[in-house]
Amino acid sequence: MVLFILVWTPLAFGGMSAWGFLVVQGVTVAALALWIVRLWAQRRFRLLWPPMCWAVLAFLLYAVVRCRFVAVEYAGRQQLIHVLIYGALFFLALNNLNRKNSATFVSFVLIGVGSAMALLAVYQFARHCPTIWGADRPYVGRGSGTFINPNNFAGFLEMMVPLALSFAVMGRFGATIKVLLGYCTLVMLAGVVVSLSRGGVVASTIAVVMFCGLLLMQRDFWKPALAALCVLGALALLATSQLGSLQKRFDEGTNNEFNTLKDHRQNYWAAAWQLFEDSKVWGVGPGHFDVEFPSVRPWAEQTRPHFAHNDYLNTLCDWGLAGAALVAASCALLAWGVSRTWIALRRPDAEMGSRFSDRSAFVLGAAFGLAALMIHCVVDFNMQIAAVAITAVVLMALLTAQLRFATEAYWRNPGLPGKALMTVMAAGVMAYLTSQGLLKGEQTYWLDQAADAVATPEKAVACATKAAEADPADWECDYNLAEYLWQLTLLGGPSQTNVAKEAFEWYSKAMQLDRFDAYAPVGCGMCLDVLGRTNEATPYFNVAHQKDPHNGYIALELARHYIELGDLKAARRWMNDAIRSEGTDVALKEATKLGHYMEDPLYPRKK
Repeated sequence: MVLFILVWTPLAFGGMSAWGFLVVQGVTVAALALWIVRLWAQRRFRLLWPPMCWAVLAFLLYAVVRCRFVAVEYAGRQQLIHVLIYGALFFLALNNLNRKNSATFVSFVLIGVGSAMALLAVYQFARHCPTIWGADRPYVGRGSGTFINPNNFAGFLEMMVPLALSFAVMGRFGATIKVLLGYCTLVMLAGVVVSLSRGGVVASTIAVVMFCGLLLMQRDFWKPALAALCVLGALALLATSQLGSLQKRFDEGTNNEFNTLKDHRQNYWAAAWQLFEDSKVWGVGPGHFDVEFPSVRPWAEQTRPHFAHNDYLNTLCDWGLAGAALVAASCALLAWGVSRTWIALRRPDAEMGSRFSDRSAFVLGAAFGLAALMIHCVVDFNMQIAAVAITAVVLMALLTAQLRFATEAYWRNPGLPGKALMTVMAAGVMAYLTSQGLLKGEQTYWLDQAADAVATPEKAVACATKAAEADPADWECDYNLAEYLWQLTLLGGPSQTNVAKEAFEWYSKAMQLDRFDAYAPVGCGMCLDVLGRTNEATPYFNVAHQKDPHNGYIALELARHYIELGDLKAARRWMNDAIRSEGTDVALKEATKLGHYMEDPLYPRKK
């Protein structure tokens, strides 16, 4: 089941589609159920519990508590579901995939998946494929495999590259297998290159150079390491000299004018740090960077970020110093365990101390793969993508499990009380994930039906209503329903007034569920304008401006509203603010239209 999840999540758009992640959720519940059966059926059950487990358990308990005390309950709940699944997979892999060849088998499956996806990415790059699994690809000029974002695709591959290279150099395999592993390494490196991810290329390069540098100091492996370094260096020079699109991407990264206009990362980083400054110890709340971003949005940033594009800042912002300290402790204990395992593996008297060793290959390859991911996380949000996070968590678990071959000190006999406690905790997680999965499944079904029925507004509204009723805490669902109703008001007709009132109610409900959202108050104001209660709409527009003071769209809506009121001076001020925002072409177009209306003294009386 763990292997199925490792294969499924990369193929299902990185595990970021609603249905794709629900499959992961269901399989995780089933795997936990089987572990409980094994726990009681095995006569001499032993629990592998290295020091890292305490840090992971502490973070899980912290997450359960922290996610209950957040400003927007729905956002915290979704984060808790992800954390529980990742934690469950960590302990499942640690205690059920710790046999002699488990790590090698899992590694080969991952290398196979990565190689297949890299070949697909090369094809996408060469043919400019516009779709993946029937869905539109937003990055047509770049290879992304079955991921939506090429940067996250590179984040997935960069964990596999050192792994394949390590098995090719250090593994106990025949020449044929090693040649195939070498080809897989080159194919996945090509996948990283055609992704045109600057962070992915740099992180992969650093990891491979560090890997080869370490092997150069090993008496048994310095020759193949030197050969690999020379081959990869030659290929890197060839790629950078012949691939114009890659050169262009790196030129953009060093062009200050381009960075100012196009690269939004610095704006996201500044916003994340500002939010962290407001709540340093506990953070603003899991999943709340995206929720609270409007309050610190700069004029130059008009897009919705979703994530901070820096996993370290994202962790600090969402989880605070307390959560970040637990994550750092987990990583430190993982590094300590890897170093201790490596020392044991390289002992001449050890079983694994021979010249070639699959375990040594896995430990070194997985460690440098995770190091590459950690480097890349400085400029991207890889750990927010399910496929990347799950792969990293399983590799961490398998690395931690290698301690069993270095010492017997971390085996525990939980006894009857320990088994009972583990059963209760696993059953609680299973019950929670099952209930949330059923709820999410029903909601997703009706949302899909509403999207398919968009050509018939009445049916779309009916389906969206059922989706909103499925999970009353989801403010975005309420907002989307209000938007469907708003589209109906634009059609006019005798029922326009009633539909506008209903849309106002759903906008108001969305306002209550997410007190940081500025679009719902704008919707309320627009509904009141349609109902002829223009003066009553003014406070709603002002509230929207207070929540998102540097939003060009809200500034335009305020300009429209003040034209309705006949206050042309205020309307002109709001139009000037809209023009200051990013996306100036759209703002100028809309402002020009409003400007023509403003010059017409009859406009306030026109419909």
